[in-house]
Amino acid sequence: MLLPIVAITASTQQPPPLTFIGFRAGMAVADARSLITKSGGWLSCKKTTDSRLRECTGTMPFPGLVRPLSLLVSSIRDSVGVIVLSTNMSEGDARDWVRALTQDLGKPNYKDRQTRESWQWIRRGQMLRVVMQGAGVHLETAFTLTHGPLLDALGPPENKKPD
Repeated sequence: MLLPIVAITASTQQPPPLTFIGFRAGMAVADARSLITKSGGWLSCKKTTDSRLRECTGTMPFPGLVRPLSLLVSSIRDSVGVIVLSTNMSEGDARDWVRALTQDLGKPNYKDRQTRESWQWIRRGQMLRVVMQGAGVHLETAFTLTHGPLLDALGPPENKKPD
């Protein structure tokens, strides 16, 4: 199985932004779409009631996975605010990905709640969370990248009038 590649840049002052298989929170939706289509996947976006936001869904094959990754993107002004990549995979494969991320990004915050485990890295207003849940041979595994500053700056919906 191929493991995710995490981009690391040399920096003496701050660690690099969190990335996962080429994705990072805050990237342009057009760049995310390019990454997805180059891998043979697709991404479809639709408007929401708030003109600043779009919700996107899609799929993306990834080498070594039996099933493609399901994608959910919440975009803010054409930038990725949140991206969730999920699939069913073996527990061993999911743990291999977490080990690779831990090696590249450092020790995560960890939670264990019976049939649900999560690992979380936070830096520079960004978060990468891996959640593995279920029981049996294949577990639902989700990788979520969140860009806090984009979400924080959003404010109330544009179409909502003050009370």
